[in-house]
Amino acid sequence: MKLSHLVYLFTLLAAVLTFKPTYAAVDGQLEIDPVLPTPNAEYAPEDVVRIVIEALSHNDEPFANAGIETTFGFASPANKVNTGPLDRFVSMVKDKPYGIMVDHVDSEFSEVRYMNGSAVQLVYLLGRDGRGVVFAFRLSQQGEGPFKGMWMTDAVWPVATADTPFQGF
Repeated sequence: MKLSHLVYLFTLLAAVLTFKPTYAAVDGQLEIDPVLPTPNAEYAPEDVVRIVIEALSHNDEPFANAGIETTFGFASPANKVNTGPLDRFVSMVKDKPYGIMVDHVDSEFSEVRYMNGSAVQLVYLLGRDGRGVVFAFRLSQQGEGPFKGMWMTDAVWPVATADTPFQGF
């Protein structure tokens, strides 16, 4: 078993063992969702990315588009202004270039890099069609509101495909 898989399993086990229902802001109201993972101040940027990638790998568990809904839940408020509401976000994630993320078959993670108050992590995803894509995730720690102190995703974009090989970080 690869060291990266062991680290992932340990991170997932730690998340399961320390899971406490958390709260998400929906239209300015706090609501609890005991089924899906939600932002938590205890999560580091790499935890957030792994939670999102794992959720997307099994998108329709425990219900249709649960993985995409989890991903939207970890989007920063500023990100949601540009990508929401949820129905629009679902359509965007299922379309190019993000569609490969849904039900992907394998993933590999770079180390997190911190730059100008943001965290950036690269993720290689292998799609069901055998194509691989590297995505960059940029996260920031929220400074105010119901998500204060929580790392959330500000942006995700493809940085390399089979047609445009990755040159390094």
